[in-house]
Amino acid sequence: RLESVKILPPNGFPENNPQSYGSITQSAVSLAEINNNERSRVFCTAVTNENVSGARASTWSAAIDQASFGFMPADENQGPKRLFVISAGNIPAELDAARLIDPTQAPIEDPAQAWNALTVGGYTEKTIIDEPGYEDWQPLAESGSLSPFSRTSVTWPQGKSPFKPDLVMEAGNRATSPEGTQVLTLDSLSLLTTGEDIAQNPLRSFSATSAAAAQASRLCASINAVYPEIWPETIRALMVHSAEWTPSMFDELNEARNLAERYPILRKFGHGVPNLERALASASNHLALVAQNEIHPFSCNNGQKRFGDSHYYRLPWPRELLENLGEQDIRLKITLSYFIEPNPGRFASIDAQRYQSFGLRFDLKRRTEGENAFLERTNALNRNNPQGPGPSGGDNQGWMFGPNSISAGSLHCDEWRGPAVQLASRNMLCIKPVTGWWKDSAANCRRSSRYALIATLSAPDIE
Repeated sequence: RLESVKILPPNGFPENNPQSYGSITQSAVSLAEINNNERSRVFCTAVTNENVSGARASTWSAAIDQASFGFMPADENQGPKRLFVISAGNIPAELDAARLIDPTQAPIEDPAQAWNALTVGGYTEKTIIDEPGYEDWQPLAESGSLSPFSRTSVTWPQGKSPFKPDLVMEAGNRATSPEGTQVLTLDSLSLLTTGEDIAQNPLRSFSATSAAAAQASRLCASINAVYPEIWPETIRALMVHSAEWTPSMFDELNEARNLAERYPILRKFGHGVPNLERALASASNHLALVAQNEIHPFSCNNGQKRFGDSHYYRLPWPRELLENLGEQDIRLKITLSYFIEPNPGRFASIDAQRYQSFGLRFDLKRRTEGENAFLERTNALNRNNPQGPGPSGGDNQGWMFGPNSISAGSLHCDEWRGPAVQLASRNMLCIKPVTGWWKDSAANCRRSSRYALIATLSAPDIE
């Protein structure tokens, strides 16, 4: 089903107060749920606060994080977890090519910085112009690259803001004149959707990140229809885990000289383009492991507040087979998705750990690391001296982005690539907490929360 709630005022009425955007959005959520409370939902919004950067948390983005976590003011005790799909916002469609804005300098707009939301930017594969009078015009963007409409988070401060967008989907292209002075949006470079004038024009062109967000919402709903029992956190994880970069995006990643130079590229394309088939079932050469679990990030004993659970997963790698493959390349992709409860106080925009209720990280056992050393390194309570430093763990090379890329946000995804023989002994995965404002009080220290974990092992070049 498709249902809609209006959050914009009718023509002739005063515009909504920006300070009320969050409460208006939460009211819209409540209205839909009250009218049909038995339905599972994916919430999609393609409305952004124009020309307002999402570099820091706002009252609107925090309201969406609250609703995702199930802690809106209207929720009694603990409400349901909710998945929001939000468009990244659009670059203005200029006619004068000299006034075009570079997407890397156009920050994603409020409230798409919401940590718990699935933020969708745009890419394009539409490069064929098929309209009379424009035979000599050229597509503005190359196939597989960023859509000219899409915004990015390249200008956001690293370490204090989440990587956004999470994904990109087809958002259409634009055309440039033979002289390179004009830029137009043409139907042949756009998508097709239903129109409001049903009698005369039942179909119309559609483009930009509104179109991208709509497609992503449909994929989320399709996953939920096939697997109605899985959590919103898991749907978000499956979407990101199924995403892959186009050859054009990979070219940019491979040109980066170090991991830090890859971060801006992740802030342009997110984790790539999702695929429903990959999300629903493991492909013929893939082994996918999925976990939905609940964790106590903190504990409080005799008034002493400390970190709580660490979860460990033994990965059932075919060790002998991996060792026999020797130097054959293997890919291991890991995605961790959870929802935080936001704390939109005045320090939250400066310190990400003041905004999040808790954080989670994943850690893979190192190649030369014994199991006991891994347990000691990832959880101080496993050491003889919990106050002392843990083992270093040794070499951790091979990650696409590396552990230093994970600082803010509630969705973490990375890919390890290397020889099969090295992965054979890396057969244990840890999910561990990092600090957040829940740790400040004894009552919050006793709370638990959920997470979804996906790990995929693939060998592209062998059966």
